Amino acid sequence: MIKPLYTLFAVAALAVIFISGYVLLWEPQGEPLDISTAQNENLLELTGSTARLSAEDHIQTATVYSQTIYAAAQDKDRPGAVVLVRDDDPATAIATTRLQHMPVNAPMLFVTGNGTVLPEETRKELERLGPEGVMMDNNVQVYIVGDIDRSVVDEVEKLKLKTRTIRASNPIEFTEVLDEYIAVLESDHRQIVFVASIDALEYAYPAASWNAHMGDGFAYVTPDGVPEETRRILEKRWPYYPYIYVFAPSSVVDNETMAELSQYGHVQRIPGSTPQEMAVRWAGYKDSGHMTSWLVGYKSRSVGWGYAEPGHNLLLANPEDWRTVVPSGVLSHMGKHGFLILTEPGGELPDAARSYLQVIKPEPTYPSQQVFNFAWVLGRDINNETVRELDELLRVSSPSTRNNNSLTGMENETDNSAGMVVI
Repeated sequence: MIKPLYTLFAVAALAVIFISGYVLLWEPQGEPLDISTAQNENLLELTGSTARLSAEDHIQTATVYSQTIYAAAQDKDRPGAVVLVRDDDPATAIATTRLQHMPVNAPMLFVTGNGTVLPEETRKELERLGPEGVMMDNNVQVYIVGDIDRSVVDEVEKLKLKTRTIRASNPIEFTEVLDEYIAVLESDHRQIVFVASIDALEYAYPAASWNAHMGDGFAYVTPDGVPEETRRILEKRWPYYPYIYVFAPSSVVDNETMAELSQYGHVQRIPGSTPQEMAVRWAGYKDSGHMTSWLVGYKSRSVGWGYAEPGHNLLLANPEDWRTVVPSGVLSHMGKHGFLILTEPGGELPDAARSYLQVIKPEPTYPSQQVFNFAWVLGRDINNETVRELDELLRVSSPSTRNNNSLTGMENETDNSAGMVVI
């Protein structure tokens, strides 16, 4: 009689141990976003193919981008870290977008007051996100980038978040410091290097968006030519020469500077005479070919989005305020992985964008095979007329009158969804 009781107790004990172990392995659950559809009506506006992400100011808009990608309800949808940048230092912020890529996996948030103030919205978002930490960098949770005051670092650390500061005296020097840091983190120097002019940053926005997506190298040139920091960045790609892509027209980066860059590797200029045209050209640009080695360790080169067919996602931004554009790279890095298109300064679609969107506009197909386009509309500097035009360009083309009645019904239904809906 005793032995069956021992057996029963042993089985019960094992069951308790098994259940306890299973429960301990559950991922911790975080608090859901404290946002209802009523509270969020000024942040998110929808049409059939677009959603506007915006807020009262650039600080809150950056947190909206972060909340769109990282629900932070459990470990699997938390970022690895958060990147903090000054809201008055666009050149450093543009270079920093390459840090957002894996293995860091980070949204970008702002510090104000010439690098001395951690805004309340940024602090709350840091607490909500609860970054996991970058395992390859001793579980760092917050990267504090550029000339940011020590008081901000102390305030972040009071939130029990582990920090790393990446600092330099100017943005050009910063690109070299960041390049070395990422090379150590990845055990390699990226052979693909994007180059922009420090005096024409609006041309670099598409490169910044791509770098949040892919994390390639980045450096600056000046009106005087190639600075020493950029030369050192390019030289460190030896024994394999770098592939250099210049985001500036000849009126900004002249042929003499291009010749200087060509001493270090293969150079290509991204086409486009305006930032708007260059963004569109970059959306359709693809450069593929040989990159490293010939036999051992061969890796092919594939640079650029290269989209010339429907079924893609994009970001639409007004280039007038970099603080709305640059942090949106997180929407290229994760989620829908959208490429960047720029409006005119007044918020209207440029002709180049209209032409390109006609190329990728979906045509009606069999329902189970239909593809769609989608756009995030960034900030408040793009009017609703432009959003409606964008929605029409992104939606599935209207069926012709020769199609059957069922398709005509679908057309009418689609047309009815074109109006702006606010939630």
